[in-house]
Amino acid sequence: MPLLKGHNYATLLVDLEARRPIDVLPGREAGTVARWLESHPEIEIICRDRASAYAEAARAAAPQAVQIADVWHLWNNLAKAVERTLTSHYACIRAGHEAARQPDEDAPVAPPDGTLDVNGRPRRIVGRIRERHRRVHELLAQGRSLRGISRDLDLDYYAVRRYAQTPDVDQLLVKVTQRRTLLDDYKPYLYERFTQGCRNASQLFREVRDQGFRGERTGVNRYIRQLKQGIETAPPAPALPKPRRALRWVMTHPDRLRPHEVLGLKLVRAACPELDTAVEHVRDFAALIQERRGQDLFDWIEQVHNSGLASLQQFARGLLHDQDAVVAGLSSTWSSGQVEGQVTRVKLIKRAGYGRAKLDLLRTRILLRT
Repeated sequence: MPLLKGHNYATLLVDLEARRPIDVLPGREAGTVARWLESHPEIEIICRDRASAYAEAARAAAPQAVQIADVWHLWNNLAKAVERTLTSHYACIRAGHEAARQPDEDAPVAPPDGTLDVNGRPRRIVGRIRERHRRVHELLAQGRSLRGISRDLDLDYYAVRRYAQTPDVDQLLVKVTQRRTLLDDYKPYLYERFTQGCRNASQLFREVRDQGFRGERTGVNRYIRQLKQGIETAPPAPALPKPRRALRWVMTHPDRLRPHEVLGLKLVRAACPELDTAVEHVRDFAALIQERRGQDLFDWIEQVHNSGLASLQQFARGLLHDQDAVVAGLSSTWSSGQVEGQVTRVKLIKRAGYGRAKLDLLRTRILLRT
């Protein structure tokens, strides 16, 4: 639990049965937690996140307790691994998107979305990023250090490291080239309704608003006016999704996806076999959680190991290091979800800043309540 981000941290202990906090410990070190557990031998179940310090403290000071890895943290760790997979295969997603936009093989392939400005000229920031990426890798090949490159190119050290750690420059261009509007996801529906004969912009605005559109009426009015004037004469192609957007599609239950999201996920899965396999692994892991089939974890890990997806393999290896707690978490109804609510309540007091005195005061307040 962060008290002052990047400076002070504390450990909040919650009685999950009573649904109330019982203590606050300074820091997140294993020794501090272990000393508290040693003084409470009655503890039978410890539901925790994936922090190794907490696992170590529980093993050393509470061997009688069953450790349970919280499923939300497991799912969050999986999402980070999937995001790295999507980013590393983003060139495939881009190629698949361009293929969908240009079904005619003889037709010229359009530049990646966002690389040109409104006048059709190359955007300067895109050229600058490409040139810096080229120069950094050129100097790396000459044996220069990151700090040396930072001095030579007059760039921030961490920017140089980011360039150096990214072999594909398109991964760096994702944020600056993908510009979306709130209306993009609803344009196919609006175009279909327009071709069916509905030309009333106010009516169409009400329809997309009921579907979840959070933009202004003026955006819908402008788009319908362009359709009437013939400026837009064909259904717009779906925008190239950013990795974070594609991640949300992958990690969402299929029954909860909107029609345009189903189509977007279908294109992502079709981009390359590796991404299709990653989606299957995510859905299989979700089934383990929903059906509480912790005993099948090792079969899932073996499938991931054979898939060749490096980020998911790294996630799976981490599960083996904490396998007993993970199996228990996937098999049990226990969860530390309510802890996040207690942490939020505690954070309300942090506005004045935390020193050791305020931490002791907070601990006293919690103990007095219990």
